[in-house]
Amino acid sequence: MISIIAYLWLAAGLAALGFLAYRVGRIWVDVGRRGFGTAQRLGWALLGAVVPSRYWWGMRIDALSPPEREELLARETAALGLRRADGLRCPLCTAEVPHAWALTPDGRPTVTPGPVECPRCDFRLNACRHCARFLPGSARAWGQVGPGSGDVTFGRCDHHRVSQPIEQACPPDVARRLKAQGWDRVRAPLPIVDSFVPPDYCTAFTPDRRRLQAGGMRWRDARRVALLRLLAPPPAPETPPPEELASGDEQWLL
Repeated sequence: MISIIAYLWLAAGLAALGFLAYRVGRIWVDVGRRGFGTAQRLGWALLGAVVPSRYWWGMRIDALSPPEREELLARETAALGLRRADGLRCPLCTAEVPHAWALTPDGRPTVTPGPVECPRCDFRLNACRHCARFLPGSARAWGQVGPGSGDVTFGRCDHHRVSQPIEQACPPDVARRLKAQGWDRVRAPLPIVDSFVPPDYCTAFTPDRRRLQAGGMRWRDARRVALLRLLAPPPAPETPPPEELASGDEQWLL
């Protein structure tokens, strides 16, 4: 019995080593095709054995030629079933939501600023229920307000604060004490009547990864981040500042 278990462990170890060798070999060959030296090939191959996406969707993207980038972008976008790599499949009706994802200046995935709405149904990506600043729960159910509340239809905004009657903004015992001290209103988190529709003036939407995943949307992985990078237009070349014209006296000296 012991020998059988030992053979099974040995077979599993050999299979794992073979899989790692396959990863290392693919990256070693591909890095060599890109014209990098032996030290870089070895470094990327060893790193790729543990985190292969760091090479295939990171360093390799920067080494591709413009035609290779266009071909990779078209192929991977088609594999996702989208017309554009920044699109999203609506979790309600499966229609494509265009221009849903973007990258921050430091290269992190985020939601495109402005209304991101499904063209077929009433789904909205940048809704309050997907925001990290949203406090779910009815404003009057004081014992249930908070991130763990099961009610995500109503809630409050932790960013925008407005003047409200103390009976609406505070728990009953706190409201009674404030009322006794002469307070009638207080600034408190903005009530959200319907978390599907954010306030029109809100520009503080911050996507929450767990809430998006709970709503049926997959967070952007290394592959999608790389596709968003390929989709972005190349930076404009820097133009040198115009030369200052010499004054009349300086031109005479020249």
